[in-house]
Amino acid sequence: MNDYKVHTITDLEQLEECEKFCIDQYQWVDGEKPEAYGRMGLLEGYGLVILMTAAESNPLRTFTKDNDPVYEDSAMEAFINLSADGTGQSYLNFEMNANGAMLSQFGTSKDREFITYNKELKAVCEVNLKENSWSVLLKIPMGLIVGFFGRGPLKAGDSFTCNFYKVCQKPGFEHYGSFAPIDSEKPNFHLPEFFQRAVII
Repeated sequence: MNDYKVHTITDLEQLEECEKFCIDQYQWVDGEKPEAYGRMGLLEGYGLVILMTAAESNPLRTFTKDNDPVYEDSAMEAFINLSADGTGQSYLNFEMNANGAMLSQFGTSKDREFITYNKELKAVCEVNLKENSWSVLLKIPMGLIVGFFGRGPLKAGDSFTCNFYKVCQKPGFEHYGSFAPIDSEKPNFHLPEFFQRAVII
């Protein structure tokens, strides 16, 4: 796959003009394959912003609290490794359902902890639920990125790796979709070796 290009934008409305990524690599189970896609940009003066949309008319959404197991619902997820030298194994994972409940963790594929925030560094998500689709806007402040990865603020020319997912683990609704393909015999999104490179322009 080619590098995903992260455009620098000055307001959220420009996010709609950013490069589109498709979450269309479905594997492991036969079942639903909802159309899902997104766009990511670097918002000047704030940080990374990611808008993801899934074509589901009635997404499963039972969990309501942050750090609930929202992956059992219909969820969209963003996993991002922003290590300064590109070799670190730790990443941020944000998993969100259509209620706006968000699971947030930081760590490695085998050792992650829930993120405890102060208000200034809190990543937030906003959900827009429509008749035939739902979308989630994830906003990750630069201070959170700098604090966890020990790097300077992101700027044009910087790169990092990421993957995006559409998931539901509930029997009868089960599906696993990713942006970048994953080579694994069992369902597993926590494999940073399969994250896709992204470059800020």
